[in-house]
Amino acid sequence: MVDYRDIEPPLKTLGLCLRGGFVDEDKTYILIGNTGSDIWKEFGPAYDDWIEPNPLDEWTKRHIDPIAADFGAEALYPFIGPPFMPFQTWAMQAEAVFPSPIGPLIHPEYGLWHAYRAALVFDEPVAGLPVREDMISPCEKCELKPCLVSCPVDAFVEGAFKFQKCLDFLNKNLEGSCMHNGCLARRACPIGAEYRYHREHARFHMDKFLGIDFG
Repeated sequence: MVDYRDIEPPLKTLGLCLRGGFVDEDKTYILIGNTGSDIWKEFGPAYDDWIEPNPLDEWTKRHIDPIAADFGAEALYPFIGPPFMPFQTWAMQAEAVFPSPIGPLIHPEYGLWHAYRAALVFDEPVAGLPVREDMISPCEKCELKPCLVSCPVDAFVEGAFKFQKCLDFLNKNLEGSCMHNGCLARRACPIGAEYRYHREHARFHMDKFLGIDFG
């Protein structure tokens, strides 16, 4: 039987970490992700050598596939589809994360500065699987909701993300703070401020965001 804790060491060398797990019928799901910019320390130096349109996704798959094989698991990814795997639902089953007012899941420690990169699926129980903590969302205790009022084009104030307003603004301000430091609404959240992505890490994701085709 695989032990949950044995999966962590090869992930740490990649700047990744275990993000909890859960059992669904006869399968065990273990989530893998990153917190803060640890992943950038490993991926960042190799970034310029990648020619694929989605280099972080390709890098993730290249490293996680052999880890999954070593542990006898199937690897699933949030960026492969359709059909796309329900990673947000899985994440809320695996650990104490909650929908935030601006969309991304918020973690009580890491705030909005984390991501899920893969899931390992086992056909048997995994020893040492942690129990999800019973917590409430930090957003419930946040009265000011600075995330909703910090966007320069109010892309979040009407209850749904106005992505076109955001994209139009970013394309007109390619050297602005949003592009260099990351989404201002996201940065306004006081939870997990010490885990905010480093400048190069944030710029990478903003550049990729501008390349998204929303149809």
